[in-house]
Amino acid sequence: MKICIVGLGLIGGSYAMGLALKEHEVYGIDKDMKAIAYAKENEYIIEGYHNDYSIISKCDCIILAIYPQAILHFLQEHSSLFLPHQVITDVCGVKGSFIRKATLLAGKATYVSHHPMAGKEKIGIEYADYKIFKGANFLITPIDDRKTEAIQVLERIAKDLDFGRITTISVERHDQMIGFTSQLTHAIAVSLVNSDHDEDTVQFIGDSYRDLTRIAMINDALWSELFLENKEYLLKHISSFEEQLDLLKAALKQNDKETLKKLFNQSTIVRKKMEK
Repeated sequence: MKICIVGLGLIGGSYAMGLALKEHEVYGIDKDMKAIAYAKENEYIIEGYHNDYSIISKCDCIILAIYPQAILHFLQEHSSLFLPHQVITDVCGVKGSFIRKATLLAGKATYVSHHPMAGKEKIGIEYADYKIFKGANFLITPIDDRKTEAIQVLERIAKDLDFGRITTISVERHDQMIGFTSQLTHAIAVSLVNSDHDEDTVQFIGDSYRDLTRIAMINDALWSELFLENKEYLLKHISSFEEQLDLLKAALKQNDKETLKKLFNQSTIVRKKMEK
C-alpha cells in the first residue's frame, strides 16, 4: 500500500519504520523538518513533506499520528484531497470527543479510527522502534458496521507491525476501558511521584516503585488533552479507585489484619486471571 503518515513522532515514526520494512510505500508529513530529515535518512519514508500536502491524494491510507483537536483541524484544512478509495485513520488514545466529526470531515474517504496499545516514556522520532508493537493490543473503533474493507486495511497494518490481539469495539466501550487501564494508571503514577517530598527517595527505589512510576514520565501536552477529552469516564474510575484506597486506609487505622488479607487476596485472584 501507499501510506501517508501525518505526524512523525514516536508512534508515527515507529509505524513508518515498521511498515517500510514490510515493503509498503511510506510517506511522511510533519511540521518539524528535523523529524522529516531523520525519517528519510533512516529510510522510514520515501519522501517527507512540510508544506506540500499533495501526496495525500496519491496514497491508499492516511494515518494521523497527531493530537485529537489537531486531527479535526487537519481534516478540515485538507478535505478536498481525500478520495473515495482511501482509508483515513488515527492512533489517538481517546475517540468519543472527535470521532463523529472526523468521520464527516473525511468526506469521500472512509474514516475508521484505531488505537495501538503501546508506547514509550520518550517522545520524538529518534526513539521510534516498531518492536514496541510486538504482541501489543490493537483496538479498532468503527462508528458503524459498514466499513468492512477499511477494517481489513487496519487489520493488515496491525499484522504487518506484529501486534498481538486485534479487537473491534465501539467508541464508547473503548473510551470507558481506556479511561481505566491507561488514563487512571497514568493518574496514579503522576500522583504517586508528586506526593514524594523526601530528597532521599532515590536511594530506596526498588522494582515496585520503578514499575509503578515508569509512566509518570509523561508528555504533558498530549496527556492533558487526553484526560480532558475523556474526563467523564476518568473521573468515575478515579472515584472507584479512591473507594478501594479508603478501604485499605480504614483497615490500617483499625489494625484490621483480616480485612487487609482479604483485600490482598482479592487483588491476587483478579490479577492472576489476567495472566491466562
